[in-house]
Amino acid sequence: MIKAIKAALRTIIVIVCLLLLSYNIYVIVARYAFGDEAPSIFGYTSATVASWSMDDGDGDDIKKGDLVIVRAQDNYAEGDIIMFRSGNEFVTHRIIEVSPYGYITKGDANDAADFEPVVHSAVKGKVVAVLGGAGNFVGFVRTPVGIITIIAVGAALWIVTGLIASLAEKKADKNKDED
Repeated sequence: MIKAIKAALRTIIVIVCLLLLSYNIYVIVARYAFGDEAPSIFGYTSATVASWSMDDGDGDDIKKGDLVIVRAQDNYAEGDIIMFRSGNEFVTHRIIEVSPYGYITKGDANDAADFEPVVHSAVKGKVVAVLGGAGNFVGFVRTPVGIITIIAVGAALWIVTGLIASLAEKKADKNKDED
């Protein structure tokens, strides 16, 4: 029983670490080798929100440091929150109007609409999920220190599960000898 739990925990640790490392390698290759600053996996992209422009204080806001999950769509409508390229950066704002020239967008916390309409080709996708504060963690995990931390934490968990399993086995053996 203890060996099965130990094997299961170690398998989970390995899978999680490999998934995180694989994702990081994919993002690095996509960004630096192919120039895709917002690479997608199965049509989904994620980004860390870098400003407070979507935080108007009503409680269901997108805040600086949140992680947004974005999915490309064929069409976008008024009220959709989209991520789009603006100059050298990506922006996450709400569509307030669809015009013949593109999408008129505005940050929920901003007083005025964005200066220029967003053309359809600049849109990366519609925000389908927001993970509060997770953008800071993801940003860290994407750094060299973050990658080393993943490996170190995975190794530490591997060792700890082995120690716990060994102690549990010794205790079980001791209980058998006493019976």
